[in-house]
Amino acid sequence: MKRFDASLWVFGICAALAGCSDGGGEAADPDRNEEVGFEILQIVSPSEIIVWLGTDLTQEEFDAIELPGDWFKNQPREGDADGGTFARSPDASADGQFTDAEHFGHVWRHNATIVEANVPLDDDALLRQNTIAKFHEIRFDAGRTLWVLVSPDGEPFVRVSRDAGRTNDEPTIPDGWQLVEYTAPDAVIIELPNPTLNIRADNEDSFQGPVPELGVGN
Repeated sequence: MKRFDASLWVFGICAALAGCSDGGGEAADPDRNEEVGFEILQIVSPSEIIVWLGTDLTQEEFDAIELPGDWFKNQPREGDADGGTFARSPDASADGQFTDAEHFGHVWRHNATIVEANVPLDDDALLRQNTIAKFHEIRFDAGRTLWVLVSPDGEPFVRVSRDAGRTNDEPTIPDGWQLVEYTAPDAVIIELPNPTLNIRADNEDSFQGPVPELGVGN
């Protein structure tokens, strides 16, 4: 298991408010792809980072939070999905059960747990894999263009979020991998696997899966 450090906190688990809601229902506004979500990450051990989603913050309030050394702020993310839900917190025994807690003057929800981080998938580490425990469903409307990263083994991973402050719009794709543009003829609902493999590109695009139900790849 790789040791977590300050360079590993950039994950985009929630994928911005367009990609998840704060409870069991659909996100309130399916057209909020430009909205930015707020997450803080609590390092518990080398194999456990708890992801807390903030539900009542402004950008100014998030910026003003000062965290101790075993906590980190996630980078702001833009979500690709048109909506989605978390069914439960990762350690819950049934859908609809969530762990909420107050940290640093705000209420946060435990939506995901990172159990392995920053594993390079190619010789140049252009792609890095994180393994995440979560119960997460996302939705893309009919006619939407999806970007799908296909592994050398033919496994597809759908792009879920992007770095809101990215300086490079195009990721560098290593040999053997493919970046495929796919237009959904109908609405697509994807129940991400648990655990989910989150692949980060060199421009911090986040691809998650695998999602064989898309029919892209093998």
